[in-house]
Amino acid sequence: MTAQEPAGPAEKFAEGLPRYAQIQRILEERLIQGVYPIGSLLPAEFELSAEFNTSRTTIREALRYLRERGYVERRQGIGTRVISDTSRSTFSQSFGSLDELFQVAIETFYVVMEVKPVVLDRETADLIGGLAGEEWILINGVRWTEPGGKPICYVQSYVPKRFEHVVAEFPGHQGPFFELLERHADGTIEEAVQEIRALPMPQDFIRQLGLKPGSWSLQLLRRYVTEGGVLIASFNWHPADQMTYVMRIYRSKPKQAD
Repeated sequence: MTAQEPAGPAEKFAEGLPRYAQIQRILEERLIQGVYPIGSLLPAEFELSAEFNTSRTTIREALRYLRERGYVERRQGIGTRVISDTSRSTFSQSFGSLDELFQVAIETFYVVMEVKPVVLDRETADLIGGLAGEEWILINGVRWTEPGGKPICYVQSYVPKRFEHVVAEFPGHQGPFFELLERHADGTIEEAVQEIRALPMPQDFIRQLGLKPGSWSLQLLRRYVTEGGVLIASFNWHPADQMTYVMRIYRSKPKQAD
């Protein structure tokens, strides 16, 4: 059963927000109020596109937010089904390309707290793809949902010293650091390698994120690699009980015979 579509967006758009963010707020309010009951299907993308007089790309972006917050689920051939009228508190990530990582960076808010040179010990060097004894630049910061919002994770980023002049541009930069560094690199990023570990959250990070003592983390380590080596490696320390990481694996299509 598909929920009855409201007769036009009577709700007011929030000023100063991107179009997709304005639409997602309206849809979220409808879900909370029960306009779209649990178990029903949201109107199709083309219907929402017509209602809000916008592109289907913008509608998909608004729906992505609702999926990440646990309001709806998408089923191929069925549509977008309502599964909850309340948001879950977890932060969800799902991406399969650098473009999607870029989108995460611009949709959240990052604050640089400290920049300092460090000499790599063997353990850190092995993890980030450097050599023990090398000098790198360490950037510490916190990623937030939005300015004045909720902290998502504590971030430790390591950048080779040869990019020290680029690191000076990091404070106040609200795009992904890897994209900024890539502009100054000899080659483009060939791959992003990710490792996920469950570790006790360091005490300093617990204070920064406002967590309870003894909290655990889901640590995501990402290395961005060019032909010349690692461009940047970042440890993202997420509260374990507030982070969902989604991975989609597709069956490869059989090769066609000549």
